[in-house]
Amino acid sequence: MAGHEAVVCGYAKLPSGTAAGQVYQMLVLVARVDRRTHIVQAASITLITPVAREWVEDILVGSHLVDGQAAVLDEFETNYIGGAQKAIKQAYRDLCERYSELRNAPRPTLEGQ
Repeated sequence: MAGHEAVVCGYAKLPSGTAAGQVYQMLVLVARVDRRTHIVQAASITLITPVAREWVEDILVGSHLVDGQAAVLDEFETNYIGGAQKAIKQAYRDLCERYSELRNAPRPTLEGQ
């Protein structure tokens, strides 16, 4: 059954000099999105430190994946001062691209309806 929420993932390679890069190698950004409103309902990211992880997640929750991309990228650019900044921005761009593909894909229907 096709629901109104989707889980969308974005990926980026982490720099080896970061704590997350030492553990994960790849940054994964996951968002649960309301497909009717395009608003992020929940988010998680594979960063090591709770403060950075919570900060990114707080920015994403409530953001609009169609109309709010520039504001989110600007927030990451302006206020995340760390080695994973480029990877976070790339993972977010990848997530938005995958969500766009999902939006443009035909939705499955139940046979007989």
